[in-house]
Amino acid sequence: MNHLRHLIESGTFRPVVDRYYPLDRIVEAYRYVETGQKIGNVVIEVAPVHG
Repeated sequence: MNHLRHLIESGTFRPVVDRYYPLDRIVEAYRYVETGQKIGNVVIEVAPVHG
């Protein structure tokens, strides 16, 4: 875990995010994943992101 933390903090680890979906659109997100067209992770936001 310390190694992962170091990679994240240093900016070395950069996850590939394809799309973000709010929780109320989870069915749409699932359908998108099932198409096989995604090129990264699909993130489900369970709470609004502020900042």
